[in-house]
Amino acid sequence: MSTIKISDLTVSAVIGTLEHEKIYRQKLLLDVEFDYDATLAAVTDDLFASVDYSAVERAVVKCVAESRFSLLEALARAIGKTVLAFDKVTRCKVVIGKPAASAFGALITYTAEFFPGE
Repeated sequence: MSTIKISDLTVSAVIGTLEHEKIYRQKLLLDVEFDYDATLAAVTDDLFASVDYSAVERAVVKCVAESRFSLLEALARAIGKTVLAFDKVTRCKVVIGKPAASAFGALITYTAEFFPGE
């Protein structure tokens, strides 16, 4: 099994439980990691035997940009489902950082792993 990690992806979303969070977009920091069997891709050097991580990145950005959730947990699940929809992906780990969530300047993050069929 091999892992691809998309790190430090900055996106904006409408997310939160406070009134202003339901109106204005906020910056989120994402790490998205996924596993797949890369044996054939490594042997053939063929993109079609791989998972196109650029396409995964675009799908994640679109998912987040079009979302409206109260909780990071719900957004993470939506991202996980988006990544797992790609053929060959067997696991997805999502880490979401929400800089505006802390009153003291800390980076609050939520992490979850998702598997097909969940």
